Amino acid sequence: MQIESIKQPDETLLLIVRGDMDAQGCSEAQPILDELVADEKMTDITMNLGEVDFLDSSGIGAIVFLFKRLKAKGHTLSLTNVHGQPMEIITLLRINSAITVEAAQTTQ
Repeated sequence: MQIESIKQPDETLLLIVRGDMDAQGCSEAQPILDELVADEKMTDITMNLGEVDFLDSSGIGAIVFLFKRLKAKGHTLSLTNVHGQPMEIITLLRINSAITVEAAQTTQ
């Protein structure tokens, strides 16, 4: 799993996640998430999951970890371009009741 951070014009942070959000991917990405939450200049974060095709409990844990840390500092987390199996898991676990989730646009 790879995470690309892009500072947005409105000073929020866009995280583009690529690859599976599974135990291996999340353990590799954990230092990046730790660094984000430790940053004194923390801001609202949007995670683009358009390139994530698989999400398991480790991925949910990483999302919830980030959400809780941001919320504790008065910031928000939102998920965009969520599709397929990740959307099914997020909906099943009702993550979307706490975190803003935007489904990927389907192209015909």
